[in-house]
Amino acid sequence: LDIGTGAGFAAFELSKYCEEVEATDISEGMINEAKKIMKEFKIKNLNFNLMPAENLNFIDSNFDIITCRTAAHHFLDVEKFCFESKRVLKNDGEIIIVDTITSDQLKLNKWHQEVELIRDKSHKKNLSMLEWKDIFKKAKLEIIDIIQSRVNMNLNDWMERSGTSDEDKEILKNKFLVSENKIKEFFGVKLIKEDISFYWPVGIFHLKKLD
Repeated sequence: LDIGTGAGFAAFELSKYCEEVEATDISEGMINEAKKIMKEFKIKNLNFNLMPAENLNFIDSNFDIITCRTAAHHFLDVEKFCFESKRVLKNDGEIIIVDTITSDQLKLNKWHQEVELIRDKSHKKNLSMLEWKDIFKKAKLEIIDIIQSRVNMNLNDWMERSGTSDEDKEILKNKFLVSENKIKEFFGVKLIKEDISFYWPVGIFHLKKLD
């Protein structure tokens, strides 16, 4: 099961190794785009479902593997998503969640949420590492492994990919340029020619049900 599949790329990878794959998303437009790509790739063992991450219409203990790639910061209720994922996971199954994360420090966290929301109105919240761990504990999901990484980006491309308005693009550029040194250091903000480079921290969480 791939939750919050978007254009389906994680689900396409799963289809190479699994007999059957289900993928969910709340955007009909994204699912239609994923179906087009699936046809081009001639994938036959993948099914798409219009379905919220917090209310999965699958039976209990149904899936061997559950993935969620760079989608959780759009979910209305990440805790409920984790409880639902655990519910539909087999007892010996495993979950892999990948998402951009943020700082536990209030000032860094607040700036991060603000620029994400200006860029993309569907953004809900980036969680910190501590917040993720707290949710896993509540959902009784055991952490097998955590990998911390980062995704490097250029501001112009980042804004273009989300269809950010010209007005919001100017607001974002200014927020990056006038941000405090502490923010620039944490997120690697650098001016490069006519663009700005930066990175978001990324958490990769490998999980299973607690015994």
